Amino acid sequence: MGITSIVLISNFIGQGAAENATNGISIVLSASVMFFSFLMTSKYGTKGNHGKAWILFMLFSAYWFCAETVEIIYPLVLGVEAWEYANDFFYITGYPLFFSFLVFYLRPFASQISKKMVIGISGLSLVLLIPSLMMIVDSEAFSTNENVLLLISYPILDSLVLIPALIGVVLFFKGEVNFMISLLCLGIITQIIGDNSVLYLSLQNIFYPGHLVEVLFLWTYALFAFGISNQLGIFKENVRKISI
Repeated sequence: MGITSIVLISNFIGQGAAENATNGISIVLSASVMFFSFLMTSKYGTKGNHGKAWILFMLFSAYWFCAETVEIIYPLVLGVEAWEYANDFFYITGYPLFFSFLVFYLRPFASQISKKMVIGISGLSLVLLIPSLMMIVDSEAFSTNENVLLLISYPILDSLVLIPALIGVVLFFKGEVNFMISLLCLGIITQIIGDNSVLYLSLQNIFYPGHLVEVLFLWTYALFAFGISNQLGIFKENVRKISI
């Protein structure tokens, strides 16, 4: 609620305030996710499926942190504007890392993942992908070949990542995986909803940096950070010390 309230109030103030608010919160939350993932990597090391999974997640979080900061760091540090698609490069590179993270993390639960489940979820993901691709094909950007590959890449990558994410959610409700992995899966699903919302708004020429829909991306980082920190027991430990 706090994140939503800040973005909502900043939108009432003005577009500039909204953009600054969402950028600031994104940097703080993505940095927190990267820090917590480093702690998880230190905890599990490089052995086993979980160790490899957390290395992949740490790399993923680092790429997305770069995506959040590149447009701000370039002018401040280098004195030049960032490459136009720099943040897209980091976002897109992060997707296969997150996909691989989920594959490695869920591998020990392979016996609980039936072919029927995989086929059903894959079919659902494909059904959800089609409207996004149709919107792009029917858009002016497609007819003018303006950033078509970039526009298409996000819904395709989202649909691929959605498959293991939904499998993770199903396994959570079956009692097979813990609370943390369910939050990570819900977080990426929230990101996917945000991507499709931004796609629709952008094609209608009504999206702007700091738009209220970007709250979905902030929720993604918040879910990631809360899930990992809860698994690490960071805040539980602090509460215990305070109570003593």
